[in-house]
Amino acid sequence: MRVAIIVARIDQAGPIIVIQNLVNSLEIFNDLMVKVFYLDKKVNPQFSMIVPVERFDSQKFRFADYDIVHTNGIRPDLLAFLNRKKIKYHISTLHNLVFEDLTFTYNRLISFFFGNIWLLLWNRADKLVCVSEAVKTYYSKWFSKSKLEVICNGIAEIDSSFVPEYDVIQAVGNFHSSELKVIGFVGILTNRKGIDQVLYLIAAEKNLALVIIGDGKELGNLMHLAGKLKISDRCLFCGFRSYASVYIRYFDFFIMPSRSEGFGLALIEAIQQKIPVICSDIAVFEELYHEDEVVFFKSGDKGSLSAALKIAIETGQKKVEKAYASYLNNYTAKAMAKKYYELYKSVLDI
Repeated sequence: MRVAIIVARIDQAGPIIVIQNLVNSLEIFNDLMVKVFYLDKKVNPQFSMIVPVERFDSQKFRFADYDIVHTNGIRPDLLAFLNRKKIKYHISTLHNLVFEDLTFTYNRLISFFFGNIWLLLWNRADKLVCVSEAVKTYYSKWFSKSKLEVICNGIAEIDSSFVPEYDVIQAVGNFHSSELKVIGFVGILTNRKGIDQVLYLIAAEKNLALVIIGDGKELGNLMHLAGKLKISDRCLFCGFRSYASVYIRYFDFFIMPSRSEGFGLALIEAIQQKIPVICSDIAVFEELYHEDEVVFFKSGDKGSLSAALKIAIETGQKKVEKAYASYLNNYTAKAMAKKYYELYKSVLDI
């Protein structure tokens, strides 16, 4: 069984991390041959995939050589769309809520235009893999349920060989020395992530500090807001860091205040490291975890977020073990790979 996985680029974006976790966990299936192709020239050298990886060459690549072409992202989806007659079976993974994601990232006009184009591209795929039931529900407005499959993202075991950068660890230690509880966030900084809500929490709670690891178009706005709220001395904006998830273990709490998500990989990474989690009450988070595992707050409600913090301080550690057990059962890379293997295998049985 030969599978070609096509991605736009090899970088530290969430969907590419998921693909790395997937292919590295598929190695146990001896009747499966996987090869990863990427479109962009630049490659992040820190990525390590144990399957063959090469840049896509339209002159050399033969779609007919593969039983399945599995795409991730709008450009790979477009490539499959344009070559659909040459592809035996096309699977695409849907990582986002397309119109919501594009609206938060760009604007409504771009969302409407490119969102509808993306739906058109997906229409010709044989199977659409949704990373959560929430994503499946969202896309069931446009596609039949038989075309939609749910396979949750999974994460690999922590790479203990990576040494965190000292400046971040030192800053967290300084906050703790000042008797401040440290709330942490890891991810791309866009309006969709809702980090502005956390800054208002830091302003209201004088015993808190915030550490943000990540970059994005909202970074400047968030730094400006921190200055306006006079909390810059309790906010650390670290920018992009390699292997960002390794810093989570140093936080007292991890927060995921997203306004919209298709999955939320960093939430799983925090639970993997047994850190108490506070997250918004959006559908996908309520699907992934329960109230006895994480603490929810109503998105956009400052009072609800403040109350959630108090609950996390009182009960956060009690919830950690249950959340961790759920992670082991549902959100490991091996669990994800097994479900993709079963999906790939079912294609040959059709």
